[in-house]
Formats: sequence, structure tokens, C-alpha cells
Amino acid sequence: MREGDWEIRKIGKDTCSVERYLGSGTELVIPERIGSYQTVEIGAKLLKKTSKVRSLSIPRSIEYIDPEAFQSWRWMEGVKAEGKKLKSRDGVLYDGAFKSLVFYPPKKEGDLYEAPDTLRRVLPGAFSATVPLRTFSFYGSFEEFSAKPSECPRLECITALESGKLSTSEGVLFKGKKLLFYPAAKRADRYSIPEGTESIEVYGEPMFPSHISALSVPASLKAGLAENAGLTGGIEVDYGSQAYASRSGVLFSKRDGKLLVYPAGKKEDFYMAPHGTMAIASGAFRGASVSSVVLPSSLVHIEGEAFASSAISNLVIPSSASDIDIRALSGMDALTAVFVEPRSIGDIFLSGSSLGGVKRYVEYI
Repeated sequence: MREGDWEIRKIGKDTCSVERYLGSGTELVIPERIGSYQTVEIGAKLLKKTSKVRSLSIPRSIEYIDPEAFQSWRWMEGVKAEGKKLKSRDGVLYDGAFKSLVFYPPKKEGDLYEAPDTLRRVLPGAFSATVPLRTFSFYGSFEEFSAKPSECPRLECITALESGKLSTSEGVLFKGKKLLFYPAAKRADRYSIPEGTESIEVYGEPMFPSHISALSVPASLKAGLAENAGLTGGIEVDYGSQAYASRSGVLFSKRDGKLLVYPAGKKEDFYMAPHGTMAIASGAFRGASVSSVVLPSSLVHIEGEAFASSAISNLVIPSSASDIDIRALSGMDALTAVFVEPRSIGDIFLSGSSLGGVKRYVEYI
């Protein structure tokens, strides 16, 4: 229902959620009551995507804000709140106890942030891609950093001001033997993951940025590398690793010979996978700039979308490939020719798909 410049949704007998601001002001004050209802929540679409609201005052009555609301607060310079559930300090929004960072205004002045000594966590969605932060500092009570790399692309350094559950080394965030966060704008073109690190946090997007030309991996690392190293220029794994192996900067699983990651930043026009490669993982060549790829006679399995979003135009599939996922060649927009042996599984696969027009025959592979 609409009340003046506000669209609200009834929650209880006399409470409501503020669903949308319909006005055009840049300094927004949400009233504690709209009509006969007390405002207790803020909905996901409070502001339009084109909104230029720069400051927001939240009444004491608000107890909950939908996290999706922050996506449209892109011009926000500061937030004011003094309620039990939500409080602000220097324009930054926290929970009522200053233990959780709820929202950091993306247009707030300054590129340094020192967390309150009470802060324990950064909640998902607290930062946006336009946030100007370059340095994030915290105290010993801090224990959870949930921001994705793409949400703070200007971040160069994370610093622990005192010992606690989390630590930092060279501006990189760790929790015990786990690498939690690598700042996207850290000024280094090479990075060596410290020996003793056993895993890397997985955010659903690569953590290590594209300007890293060489990523060195210790023997101790057991998990999280394939999900995070895809944008780099090359990966070099310590020979003693039991989980991973590398050949010419390409990442493999040591246990089963699966090609896990062909780095998107690796610069070459032609790649011949080494003999012993048994499988190509899903997304292994995602974003790769290589144009021609030859798979070896040891290959058995190709997973779905293995070459998606790559620049591969020519692909050779050996007759040994006996297990090809129905989506194996999905997303290969640059593909012009796939070379297979007559009557091989690769030949049958292409004949039964929409890619028959790119099929080429060779007598022996």
C-alpha cells in the first residue's frame, strides 16, 4: 500500500516494512511511523537502481534490513542509526552491539578503515564493487570476513592490529592453516602461498586476481586451489604435494591425472596436454586465451563446460575419450573445428549434437 512517498507492506497489526521510497530526495529520513504503522523492517527494493540518495537516517524502530537492499544503495555516503538492533558510527552501519558490519557506504570518503575493537564479522553484502577501501584493519575479536573479492576490488591490504583468531601475512588474511582472503588490488605480480597453508576459502569466484603472473603453491596445500587460481598467469606446485601437480603452469590433480585449471592469464596460442592427462575438469579452460588445444591419447573423460568462455577455435579429441559429458563443449563460442577419429566416441558425440558442422576427421589421434 502507498502512503505519501512510501510504499509499505503490513507485517503485524500495527507494524510494517518500508518497501520502496517513491520520492526524489538525496537525503532520506525514514520515519518511525508511516500512517498508522510503525516501521520495523526495510525491504529489498527500498531504493530504485537509478536512485541518487546519498545519506540515510534509519529510525530506532527498524529491526531488520533485507541484505539485497544494499545493492541499490550505490551512491550512499553515510548512514545514521541509533536503534537497539542497528547502530552507526562514522556513517558505517553495524548491528546494535557493533559486532557485525552490516553496510559500508560505497561513496564514503577515505580509503582506510579501522574496525571497532568489538567487531567480529563482516556480513555478506556489506561491501559493493565501488567501495573505495584500500586498507582494512581489525582487532583480536575479529573472526569472519564474508566479502567476496569482487565486492572490494580496490582492497590492497588487510592488517591485524593485535593477535586473535585471524592473522595476516603480507596483507593477506588467514585463519590458522586456511587462507581466507587475498586482496584483489594487492601490489604484487607474483605470490607464494606460505608453507603450512592447507586450504583456501571458496567464494564461488576466483580469489587470486589476473595480475598475478605466477602463483607458487606449497606441498602442504590440500584444497581450494582449483576454485581460486583460474585468473592467474601460471601455477607452480611444489613437487612434494600429494594433492596437486603442475606442468608448464597448468594445474592438475595428482591423484587421478585430471586437468583442473588452465590459467586464463597464460599466454600461448597452442597447447598440447601432457600424456597421462586422464580427464578435463568442468571449467578447466574457462576464460583461456589459447586458440588450439590437443588432448592426449591417455584422455578418458571430459566434464561439462570444460572449455566454456574460452578462445579455443581448434580442438583435438583423441579416440581414447570414452566418457564425454553432453555439455562438454557448451559455451565454446569461438569454436570452428573439432578433430576426431572416424567412429570414435568423439565422432558419435559430435554427430548427435548441434556441433556437427565443426567436425573434422583425422585418421589417427
